[in-house]
Amino acid sequence: MTVLVGTKREPVRIQGVHGGSGGLDWKCFVRSHMTHAPVAGFEYVRVPVGTAIGRHKHSRTEEIYFVVAGRGVMDQDGVRSEIGPGDLIMTRRNVTHAMDVAGDEDVELLVIEVYPPDVLERLPAHSPEA
Repeated sequence: MTVLVGTKREPVRIQGVHGGSGGLDWKCFVRSHMTHAPVAGFEYVRVPVGTAIGRHKHSRTEEIYFVVAGRGVMDQDGVRSEIGPGDLIMTRRNVTHAMDVAGDEDVELLVIEVYPPDVLERLPAHSPEA
């Protein structure tokens, strides 16, 4: 049996993410209260041409980005890397990062935020909601 948890239909438009420019489309599929795993979130993000995600860092989570479509430039602590379809990018906790779209195609990402062990052990116990 297949259970549909979410689709990328009807994402939320967010303007100026982390001080960046333009608006991106964001859809959260899973949050920590929905799983036993140390996942803070599993998300779909579409970053349109002309949009940039501003420089920021996360103090509680690490992020894993999987590029589904488009090309961009990811900046991690000042090191810029070109990214494209099939690339997997790890952003460790407290690493300053940003992303720009490069080219004439929107960038589509799957983003997984996970809790490192030292953060997870300080969070209250939880189990998925029924």
